[in-house]
Amino acid sequence: MRIKIIGRWQEGKLLRCDACLELERLTRLALDELGLKDALIEQCGSEEEYSAYGVIVTPILVINGVARLAGKVPPKEMLKEFLRFELEKERQK
Repeated sequence: MRIKIIGRWQEGKLLRCDACLELERLTRLALDELGLKDALIEQCGSEEEYSAYGVIVTPILVINGVARLAGKVPPKEMLKEFLRFELEKERQK
């Protein structure tokens, strides 16, 4: 499973706001609780990549290439539901 937590890009630099950091912290906790130790959390590599998701508000939670959440930090239990759903999709492939 590949996860990205994307903050806002401004003047060619990635800005990591408090909401982005909290989303990453909660996502890591959710992954740990689900036993998904091999999941990879990546950073957004460029402003073009950020723009490609077509989302203006941040933070953006991207799971396996699809923006699943934008503009808020959900409770950890909601993150676990997103992750379980994606895990089930991976198992069905």
